Amino acid sequence: MITRALASVAFSESWGRQMRFICGPRQSGKTTLAKARLRAAQCEALYYLWDRRTVRQRYKEDELFFTADFPPGQTTPWVCMDEIHKYPQWKNILKGAFDSVGDRCRFVVTGSAKLSLIRRAGDSLAGRYFTFHLLPVMLGEWIGHAARLADCPSSALDFLRAQADTSPADQERLEALLRFGGFPEPLLSANAAFQRKWAADYIETVIREDIGTLTRILDREHLHDLYHLLPGMVGSPLSVASLAGHVQVSPVTVKNHLRRLDDFFLTFSLRPYTRNIKRSLLKAPKLYLYDWTRISDPAARFENYIACELVARTKLWSDGTGQVHELFYVRDKQKQETDFLIVRDGVPWLLVEAKQSDRPVESHHMVIREAVGNIPLVQVCAQPGICSIQREGVYRMSAGRLLA
Repeated sequence: MITRALASVAFSESWGRQMRFICGPRQSGKTTLAKARLRAAQCEALYYLWDRRTVRQRYKEDELFFTADFPPGQTTPWVCMDEIHKYPQWKNILKGAFDSVGDRCRFVVTGSAKLSLIRRAGDSLAGRYFTFHLLPVMLGEWIGHAARLADCPSSALDFLRAQADTSPADQERLEALLRFGGFPEPLLSANAAFQRKWAADYIETVIREDIGTLTRILDREHLHDLYHLLPGMVGSPLSVASLAGHVQVSPVTVKNHLRRLDDFFLTFSLRPYTRNIKRSLLKAPKLYLYDWTRISDPAARFENYIACELVARTKLWSDGTGQVHELFYVRDKQKQETDFLIVRDGVPWLLVEAKQSDRPVESHHMVIREAVGNIPLVQVCAQPGICSIQREGVYRMSAGRLLA
């Protein structure tokens, strides 16, 4: 089993009695993570999958049915409610349980849809939970450095210096991630046929079972068509009009479908950072896939992989500290671009450029760096054995070292 960095964050006693909502892509390991916590606390019997009729029937007979399963002598047992958000009035169920026995146990709630979607009917759970995100496996987790990943660095320069002094990951580990993706099952299988079959079934399951259950989208065929167009558009500013023409639906429908793909963790988008950037683009987000194995072009796949690593890292730091870490890209009307910008609490923190192979950092990145406050910049490449300082605050580093 791969140890996940979120385990030490989400289950910390620092969060008191609040329910821990863990969301993320289907099959990213949320259930495994929750069950591991229950097993460590000797509460394995307190896992409840709400897709099961027996669980729902027990609730109908007794709203606090799970208390009958509390282990003898446990002062604060852990209880996991898995996929409960698919059940009608699920928020009222959790609210009632938390208000009744929230001092006697700890709740873990897992689900494969964003809370912005599943809480749309109101927020009766306000003040009763904290949200955490489990995304595809990061390189540091894959090589056994999960504990290090959860530590949020005080500054970007400290982060780069620490990574420069870190032993790099075995290149075979990085190549396995790029080839098989960050979802635990295909990654651990290391089998190309298994990965292809898994990927084909995965999209069918998410669109049919998750999106089909929780949204009003009836024509899901267009969702399939749209999703299969996206691998060729990764890393470029997205044209809704162009996508609408390909799928033969209205731009409004395309926007709605893209929002749903994002809500169910099939894709994520990065907005352009515009503050202090002269002639910056005001719209046109860039879109990435959580399953980067669907991208055939090596350079685009590597950029998508780096985007996933960075968004997972920023979510982890946000979840663990309460500081807001956001990921943007920077691009002006002259099409000069830096791939990624991490912003902490509204202030630019670190620029990241992704390249297949090592080369000198181009001058326009220096211009962008100066515009956003002369913050540190790192150019990360797939090529192993790279770790150098081009000038003060500007690093060139292999992915196997930067992300270890």
